[in-house]
Amino acid sequence: MILCLGVAADPTFTAGLRALRRAGIPFRPVDLPSLAMRGKIRIPLDSPADTVLSLDGESHRVGDFAAIWCRLVEVASAAPTPELAAASAGQTEALARILEFVPLKVMNPPLREASGFTKLLHAVTLGEVGGWQIPATCLTTDPEEALEFVRGCRAGAIFKGASATKTWATVFEPHHESRLPRLVHLPVLFQERIVGPDVRIHVVGDQSFGELIDSPVLDYRTVRGVNDYRTLVVPPEIAEGCARLTGHCRVPLLGVDFKIERATGQWFFLEANSMPCFEGYDERAGGAVSRAIAEWLAGA
Repeated sequence: MILCLGVAADPTFTAGLRALRRAGIPFRPVDLPSLAMRGKIRIPLDSPADTVLSLDGESHRVGDFAAIWCRLVEVASAAPTPELAAASAGQTEALARILEFVPLKVMNPPLREASGFTKLLHAVTLGEVGGWQIPATCLTTDPEEALEFVRGCRAGAIFKGASATKTWATVFEPHHESRLPRLVHLPVLFQERIVGPDVRIHVVGDQSFGELIDSPVLDYRTVRGVNDYRTLVVPPEIAEGCARLTGHCRVPLLGVDFKIERATGQWFFLEANSMPCFEGYDERAGGAVSRAIAEWLAGA
């Protein structure tokens, strides 16, 4: 039996549930907003496995399950009252911490890979583990430094947010120069633009599933119906680097992003997401990613 912790409105969480159902693997889902509104958590500090989640007349002892599938999506900010917001935030924090210590398989322990809280540290650290080059990068609050960096990028530059918050990459254009003085209020990540296709590789345990994405826009996630998606056989050296990455991060599931420079064929590492939204990629791969997730949770 697999304990599934997540949000019923999260399509990635429900994609995982459907994969378990298709595989005939028994599971028990717990909707975290419902738990915050109508349930409770009891955590014996000296015995994490005896943590009990109670909701709607049912109680679930964590140690009675074979594994945990979790996506602790932050929902406290959408709570209708301050009391429910506090309850939701507290429960998320408690679960994130206790999942570091439960004696069973967890996909993924939420606090395990923390470098993503700052994108530059994340890219430099994990790129070195994988043995991959990263694009020339400048993280700054200095307008002059930013302008000098941008002017030195032979193929142009892009910019994006520097924190773990979801961000969209944008091509730096001449009219952006007038906005550079705003940098003094908040650091921004600038990178040399890599012209060529994107690659997303989902790593599940020791398996890698690749997709090549050609898009007419810089950030393929911002458009629909115009991208060209193709299954990609992951080169052995890239797959080996991805395996090193999951070992380093101590998580079984990662979504790893690359750019391939069209002119040279050089791969550039961008980032690795330890809570990837995989359902679209999985559909195009015929369910291969979700099957691997179900198999990992079941111990296959």
